[in-house]
Amino acid sequence: MNLTWKFAWLILVFALLAGLTACKEEEDETTSDTMSGAVVYDIPYYVLRDETVTMSASGILFPDDVYYKWYVSGVYSDTLTGNPITVRFPDSLGVFRVSAHSYADGFYSLSTVQEVTTIDTTWNTSLTGLLRSAVSFTDERDGRSYGYVTLGGLDWFSQNLAWQGAGIPFKASRSAAPLFGSFYTWDEAIGGEVCPEGWRVPTREDWESLSAAMNGGTPLDFYGNWTGLGVKASADVRLNDTRMWPYTPDNFHSNDFGWNAMPLGYTFANARSNDFTGVGSYGCWWTAEEKNADQAYYRYIYSERPDFPLSYTSKDDMRAAVRCVRTHPQSL
Repeated sequence: MNLTWKFAWLILVFALLAGLTACKEEEDETTSDTMSGAVVYDIPYYVLRDETVTMSASGILFPDDVYYKWYVSGVYSDTLTGNPITVRFPDSLGVFRVSAHSYADGFYSLSTVQEVTTIDTTWNTSLTGLLRSAVSFTDERDGRSYGYVTLGGLDWFSQNLAWQGAGIPFKASRSAAPLFGSFYTWDEAIGGEVCPEGWRVPTREDWESLSAAMNGGTPLDFYGNWTGLGVKASADVRLNDTRMWPYTPDNFHSNDFGWNAMPLGYTFANARSNDFTGVGSYGCWWTAEEKNADQAYYRYIYSERPDFPLSYTSKDDMRAAVRCVRTHPQSL
């Protein structure tokens, strides 16, 4: 190759390199920044069929000029823009995915996704597998009715207390309170007197009375594991035909006495309102018994064990369910 061709090739190579450099500089100039924070939103996990719900998103710390787009699968075919937004869910039972995406000029988008389940709180419709109590009590504070069962001379709620003057509803879902109840810290449950007039959070003696009723008349020590009573107290319940307790041969949830325990887990006072732990694995209920000045006892059922043991935690941190109890009128 003569010098003229070599010179031409050098000029071509330099031109290509210069073009690539210019493209890289242009890419650098147009590269998007990353937002600070994360998209969080206030969305209930459970809504009624045909319910209209307002949803809002937040959590982006920077930049300030953020806008949101939403997609609700199975409800709207197009995206919704705004914050907050209003969504009307279908008049049918199902699970719908809600995703929120944050946008700002010059920034990469962030997003998060949550499923929302539509329910029907009519007896034995969405929630099946429970034993219906023959008698009920109406709370004058909010007009809500509770079934109860009489065991060992005591009347026990056969469902979780759902009074919303304290605590929070399960999974931030007020519409689901008739099915799942509300969750309280011990301080809220005891100090706030959450049970209706004439009823109480069960004491040590109340729980021991329950153990005797479920154990053939022989009371068990309050601090014991209550072997086998987790089977007798829990129900093989289903939500929209999906089993709530996972199958295990160690606990087949015979629900012999209609106590209707469900695996709704627990949450904490500083947690997001829809952030629950142990759902599908644990059911937890407060006792009125203190361990010390800062801690109190609760009973729980774990999905893979047949027992109904005792544990303790901080009075002002963990939120658990409450089963109210009273002395049966004929036992007075």
